[in-house]
Amino acid sequence: MQSNIRKELAEGLLADLSKAENVRTRKQVQAARPQLLFLEDLDFINKTIKELVSRGRLAKSFRQVELTDADLKTAQNIAETYQNDFIKRNKDFNGGAQNIENTLAGMYLKKKFPKDYKKVLAKKAFLFHSFKDIAQCKKEIIQALVKTTKNNLKKLTRRIDRGHGGGDGLAVSAVQIAKGMGRVDKALDGDEEAKTAFSKEFEGFIQEALKTGTITSAVKDDLTKVQIQYSQVVDANGKLSATYIPFIEYQNKYDNSGTHKAREVAAKKVVKAFFEKVGAGELTSLQGSSSIKEKMIAKALTPLVAIKIKNKKIKIDARIDPRKVRLRTKGDVSQNKKNVKATGSLALTAGKGAHKQARGKVQKATASNFSVAAIMGNMNAKLPGKVAENMGSPALEKRTGRFAASTRVTEVAKTPQGYPSVGYSYQKDPYSVFETTSGSRFADAHRDPRVIIDKSIREIAAEMAIGRLYTRRV
Repeated sequence: MQSNIRKELAEGLLADLSKAENVRTRKQVQAARPQLLFLEDLDFINKTIKELVSRGRLAKSFRQVELTDADLKTAQNIAETYQNDFIKRNKDFNGGAQNIENTLAGMYLKKKFPKDYKKVLAKKAFLFHSFKDIAQCKKEIIQALVKTTKNNLKKLTRRIDRGHGGGDGLAVSAVQIAKGMGRVDKALDGDEEAKTAFSKEFEGFIQEALKTGTITSAVKDDLTKVQIQYSQVVDANGKLSATYIPFIEYQNKYDNSGTHKAREVAAKKVVKAFFEKVGAGELTSLQGSSSIKEKMIAKALTPLVAIKIKNKKIKIDARIDPRKVRLRTKGDVSQNKKNVKATGSLALTAGKGAHKQARGKVQKATASNFSVAAIMGNMNAKLPGKVAENMGSPALEKRTGRFAASTRVTEVAKTPQGYPSVGYSYQKDPYSVFETTSGSRFADAHRDPRVIIDKSIREIAAEMAIGRLYTRRV
């Protein structure tokens, strides 16, 4: 990889691991999206009591609670009431059954995390509407199972955390690392050889860190899990996916801020060292692959020269450095009021010296040569995440992620002028009532779903260097 792009990528990757990004990521995973709570035992209660007694925050005479299977069932029943509320508020089909399969979150778990989905069916894990609801459920469980004063209950409740990473889930720091992996994935878009090389480099790096004692086997397992799951956590833009569901468990605060935090710090430290190797150009196995810089150059230059000369399409060599590109024409350039006529050919040359601008006007590229497959593929990969980003008052607000996840480009046609006409759809029930042309009493120009989707499609089109296009709801 060439140094400037290595540096740019490495800086982005290291920013993904920063404290500021940790705060942003924590807010994102705790925002209005479904949360999955694992409740397979009640160990967190007595562990917290033991810590509080040892630290003098509870009297030495305070005894640990004798918890039975019946008590666990009581706690699970409390959690189930919250799950029932989640299902009621997030039904995929209003006339459908009152069960977890009738929610997008439930079907996501069934498809992506079947083992954890079975725990939901077995009433050992529960879907909640929000991170805040999980906190309220915690209070209810403690009040139901621990008989003591209000002051002691308050102390106990405060020191039981809602920790990320339950079941097969990821801690917040691991989500940060997943964002970094997503950033690399986007940079190497379409280059499977480079992706494979990068993955092998990462695996070898953490394996070496384990051999030298830099990390423990537990940290290695955490990093391996991130490497496997990151594509389910981030979207095609390397941002937190609209469908991502945080996995939560109750845990003793001192474990969460001590043992668990230490593991997270160790994981981030070794990944930071690896990302620094990216910046230093030390990933030798990538040298034989198409580099990140080459791919960026190809994407940047192709739209600028996507014109036809004597019915021949120009193809840009990905290895060209744009700082050394010179445009020159052979032959004469003449023009009249209606059009520009060029004779000769356009050539790309590399070398030093000032850029000499060709006389006359440069004909702009038309949109007639767009690829339907490329537009649909890129749009559908990015649209749900982009829609989720653009949601917020006074427009539709993201509460469940269901609307964003339902958006999809269904067809791309060509207008008589040669521009793309993008047809899209979304879940009409219940969101179509907000369309200004719906005739519904809920019709609202600000909350019209078409406005958000149109804006999102145009932003993606801009990233793809597509100029004029049209959108329509089908």
